[in-house]
Amino acid sequence: MPKVQVEKELEEIMPTFLKNRVNDISTLKAMLTNHDLAGIKKLGHKVSGSSGGYGFNELGRIAKDLELSAENGNLEKVTTLVEDFINYVESIEVEYI
Repeated sequence: MPKVQVEKELEEIMPTFLKNRVNDISTLKAMLTNHDLAGIKKLGHKVSGSSGGYGFNELGRIAKDLELSAENGNLEKVTTLVEDFINYVESIEVEYI
């Protein structure tokens, strides 16, 4: 289970960030079903850009890889990365410091 240390001052906005990532899961599943690589690329870009600021460097890495794999049309790699994204988001544990 990934445990992420997050700045205490982000505690108030963290539930919204995490809820948005859970919503991304259903969006990614739908896009994957429809082979919407452009949509996956866009979502990966958005999440990779915001994750680091919240302390989720691993999620940012997964999202960046997702963005690049979708851009390259590598559906097999995209499928694996969507699974990684889901597993990460569903098992994340936040510790405020």
